[in-house]
Amino acid sequence: MFVDWGYGNWDESLGFLIAAIAAVGVGEYARRGYSRGVEMRRMEGIAVVASAWLVVSFFGAIPYAWAGLSVMDSLFESMSGLTTTGATIFTDFSAFSEGIYLWRSMTQWFGGMGVIALFIAVLPKLAIAGRQMFFAEAPGPDEDRLTPRVRHTAIALWGLYVGLTAVQVALLYFFDMPLFDAVCNSLTTVAAGGFSPNPQSIGGYDNAAAEWIFIAFIFLAGANYSLQYRALGGRPMALFRDQEFRTYAVIVVVATLLLTYVLLPFNRDPSTDYLAAETSLRVLVDAPPMTVLRQATFQVVSIITTAGFSTDDFNLWNDQARVILLVLMFVGGSAGSAAGGPKIVRAILIVKYAGAELLRVLHPQVVTAVRYNGKVVPNKVLRAIITFLLLYLLVFAVSVVALAFFGADLMTAITASIATLGNIGPGYSIVGPMGSYASFPLISKVVLFLNMWIGRLEVITVLVFLQPAVWRAARLRD
Repeated sequence: MFVDWGYGNWDESLGFLIAAIAAVGVGEYARRGYSRGVEMRRMEGIAVVASAWLVVSFFGAIPYAWAGLSVMDSLFESMSGLTTTGATIFTDFSAFSEGIYLWRSMTQWFGGMGVIALFIAVLPKLAIAGRQMFFAEAPGPDEDRLTPRVRHTAIALWGLYVGLTAVQVALLYFFDMPLFDAVCNSLTTVAAGGFSPNPQSIGGYDNAAAEWIFIAFIFLAGANYSLQYRALGGRPMALFRDQEFRTYAVIVVVATLLLTYVLLPFNRDPSTDYLAAETSLRVLVDAPPMTVLRQATFQVVSIITTAGFSTDDFNLWNDQARVILLVLMFVGGSAGSAAGGPKIVRAILIVKYAGAELLRVLHPQVVTAVRYNGKVVPNKVLRAIITFLLLYLLVFAVSVVALAFFGADLMTAITASIATLGNIGPGYSIVGPMGSYASFPLISKVVLFLNMWIGRLEVITVLVFLQPAVWRAARLRD
């Protein structure tokens, strides 16, 4: 609101005032009705997390609705921001005020670390039952505490989060990015979000130095924040001792080299090169190898971390390059990071479990154990990961069928589904990095809205409430 006042956008600023009054009013009403002294069970903590994301998205949609978007489009943009998806409804970026663009970035910044973690950090009164709420939101297969109290853990992580944001703002501003854009883009980078005030994303700035800064901070956004905190706190090898981080780094390097190879001019069919003059983006036609390497590196880290930024319209790249990026969409970043997707740790454990099962086929009497970072992984964790993967693929399949049924072409249906469920943002066809989700019919936007919500909360957190037993238990509790 204050930013819009500063830019003279008085009418546009009213949307933020209305949202603030509504949120404070409902929040105060809920606070007065809070039953003190009742310890919250795990299931109730998960319910608070799942419902909080929906409630916050409704309040977050008010400024968009005031700016002229429809109710569904406003909810879509709000949920996309809070879940750090980066899928946008915007088509005409000149139609919105500076306050709206800052709001888009702020929603992703808060959503990146988790709204519930923020609540615990700044509202000590929620410390009661805080552990259930924090770990229901926190990604990863187990509870990895930094400090004995969850509130201190949240504060420690937010301190790192704020610090990284401030450093990136300073670096981008130093390398000639306008201050307002530097702030907005930094807020969404550390959150692995992807919203940018520039309609051409990061490629619209035509700034090679800034792109390398983005690459570094996007990479950090996809790494485990707990390990980064430990590394900065006097244990510099904490990151490199972690199997997931090492795998993450190897995937980025290998995928970058492969993508660079298939994009180099001598490896491309000239008939597949496009001059995207309407986007004013640099194209890779006859580009020097270092430019190709930079753009390949940028898109690899942006897709695997689900950041969703772009420096070129990769929707127009050749099929080999697009296949590489499509595979990365199904990988995701590290557990405990701001990234979405299935997460690399799950892929590691699934591969190890599959290897152990294949070994048992050859040697039925052999006793094997799946290990991660030198520790044996309990069977219940492996079962939970397999369940997650099956449910993730089931939601993805249902989403693809629904979008195709309501008129989307197959490529759009596939990539829009994984881009929203994995909180990535851009896909291919009409939802490419220079495209928009505005043309989807209402029912398809509802499907994609639910995808973002389900994907951000790690699928099971939401789908668990489809079980009748959960509701029966809730009635008994009442």
